[in-house]
Order: sequence, then C-alpha cells, then structure tokens
Amino acid sequence: MNKCKVIVSVIVIVFLQTITLAQSFAPEPEEMGSDAIYKDSSIFIGWASDISITRGPMNILEPSLGLTNYGSAIDGSFIADNNVISLGDGGQAIATFAEAIVNGPGPDFAVFENGFANHYMELAFVEVSSDGINYSRFESISETPTDVQIDNFSYSDCRYLYNLAGKYRVFFGTPFDLEELSGTAGLDINHITHIKIIDVVGSITPDTGSYDSQGNIINDPYPTPFESGGFDLDAIGVIHSTNLHLNELSQNTSVFPNPTKDLIYLHGFDVGTKCISNLNGLLITTFEGTKYSALNLPAGMYFIKQGGKTVRFIKE
Repeated sequence: MNKCKVIVSVIVIVFLQTITLAQSFAPEPEEMGSDAIYKDSSIFIGWASDISITRGPMNILEPSLGLTNYGSAIDGSFIADNNVISLGDGGQAIATFAEAIVNGPGPDFAVFENGFANHYMELAFVEVSSDGINYSRFESISETPTDVQIDNFSYSDCRYLYNLAGKYRVFFGTPFDLEELSGTAGLDINHITHIKIIDVVGSITPDTGSYDSQGNIINDPYPTPFESGGFDLDAIGVIHSTNLHLNELSQNTSVFPNPTKDLIYLHGFDVGTKCISNLNGLLITTFEGTKYSALNLPAGMYFIKQGGKTVRFIKE
C-alpha cells in the first residue's frame, strides 16, 4: 500500500476514535440526546431541605491559603437559583430531605452546579445513603483527555462525562437513577434519606487528583485557589419521593405496557384531552381516548397528565 495512503488512513482512524470518545455520553443542555433537566421542569416535586458542609482547601497543595468560604448551607438547599455553596478541593456536602427519595422510572434526583458555560465544568462525585451512616457511590466515568491540565481558562466537553455532578451549566441539573445501585448491600433504593456531594480534585497529578470508577484520573479546572473554589452546589432536585409514590397510588392511574415501544393503554383517566410532556416539562402533544401510539417518540421518559392526574412511562 502507498505510504501516503497508510499515513492518511492512520490519521483518519485516530480522528474517528477521538470523535467517538467525545460522543460517548449525553451532550450539553438543549441538544438532542441531552439528559440535562432545567430547574423549572415540572418533573421536580421537591428540593433538599437541609445541607451540612465540610469545606475543602482552596488549593490542596497550598493549605496555607485556607479553606473555601463562599456561600452558606442555605445556598445549597431549596430551589436552583444560582446561590451556591463552594466546597473547595475534596470538600463535601450532605443533603437531607423532607421525604425519602425512592427509585422510580428514569432519574430520581438531579444535582445543580453553577458553571457559567457549557464547557466549563467543576465536577463532584455523588453518593447516597438510606441510614445516614453508610454511603454508596454512583459509578462515574471520565474520558476527558489528561495530557494537558484543564485550568480556569480552558474548556472540556460534557460528552466525555457520565454520572459526575456539575456536568451541565447553571440551571440545568445532572440526573441520577437509583436503579443503577439496585442490589447494593446495605442500601435501600426506595428509602434514600441522605445524598453526599464530594468535590473532584481535578489535578492530573496522580498523587493529588481524583479517579473515576474505572481508575481514570479526572481532569477538571485546577487549581481554583479562590474563596469560591471547587464544586459549587446550587441545589438537589427531587423527582421521586415516598410522598409522590403514595399520591400516585391514590390516583389509581396507570399505563401499560411500561416501558413500551409503541402502543400504551391508560387506566384511571377521565374522558377528554390528555397531555404528554417530556423530562423537561415541555409539552410534546395532546391526545384523546384511552390508548396512544408512542412509536414516533424518541427513547426516554415521558409524563401523561390530565388535571391532577400524572403517570410516567418509558419509551424504549
């Protein structure tokens, strides 16, 4: 084979591999395929009611700078409003809730950070507990290249990241699905009382940095030697809770089959118009009757609403 053709082929393969890596996971908010959830989505039924904080240093390698001190506990609770609590390198926040979070269809809660742009991401691990003592961490993946340290003047791509809070810009929550932790010893995914957010130290120096579940070092802005350094917790939005579960049972409404690839049949709804909305609360369509063809809907989670009645279904 001609040497030039070989070189071109190698370049093309490397280029395609890079694109594939960059597109492994969900893209930025409002792009097709994104799972980012806007703060005003009707999917949210509650928010963290209390936050306890353990601050981390402004720079883990320069302890003389002291701890971060931006924001207060109340800024990390209630609704996502861009009032934040800064955790610092390796700092953490533990959130509690008025009602226990339960495992439902699709994501069960979402974590909000205050990144000012789609490609500026300060990240954190997420752990949950059903007793406030023992915590289980969501498996996370970072495929962000580690040849050059990301700093406060460089950017990355959220498509490299999975199950790391802070993946999306301000006002868009990163979703987490408790089903992924099903079968974890000592964890009741239908009674989550505490969520722990732990700042990722984004240094690519092996002795300093944080690692994902696959052993990859995570590259995010470092150092951030400011009073507002590290992950900035804005809010944690609840999607499924014990309270909502009881409400849904009392409505005596359902759809089947669920999940579905095409037709769904409704039970417990009244005669008249029903609305279908997506994960972000946007109206997709309306329909009449007791069945609906979801064949043309993209895969994902949807809501059927009529008056005070709401059911969720999954399109495969």
